[in-house]
Amino acid sequence: MLFSDRSLWTMLHGLVLSGGALVLLVAALLSLYAMAAPDGAPVPARHSKVIAGLTLAAAVLLWLSVIGGTYVVFPMYRATPPEGIASLAQYPRALLMSSAETRWLHAFGMEIKEHVPWIAAMLATAAAFVVRRHRTTLLADGTLRRITGTLLAVSLVLVSWVALLGVFVNKVAPLW
Repeated sequence: MLFSDRSLWTMLHGLVLSGGALVLLVAALLSLYAMAAPDGAPVPARHSKVIAGLTLAAAVLLWLSVIGGTYVVFPMYRATPPEGIASLAQYPRALLMSSAETRWLHAFGMEIKEHVPWIAAMLATAAAFVVRRHRTTLLADGTLRRITGTLLAVSLVLVSWVALLGVFVNKVAPLW
């Protein structure tokens, strides 16, 4: 069923929260460089507010996605099927583990999905902290821009990688 409670939680986690975080990470990264000023040049206050808002929103969405994935979606994924069940369709982890062709998705994909998002959320939070703390000088300080851009870029790469693994897992063993 497309709109079961399990699939709605999965869509909220994957599309709304994680997808929104990806969009905001890209927007923050592009804005950081598009609004950059030469070292020491004055920067309009609204530019700093835009960057601060984007990075904070990205970090918040990432944390909501990570916490929701860890404590809501992942327990549904790892539910143990009862003895003698004919179909494993309602038990994604058991379904992946039942075939040698898909076992790697759990062993590799889900192990990464359990840990890497926490790192991405921490990096996005660090970027949001730097932007907030150095709001007035960030866009005119090349070193701060590079540090913040690196934090955002690494977070973006990690979230993209985890999202791709999520698509693979959900394609083979969806939470109905």
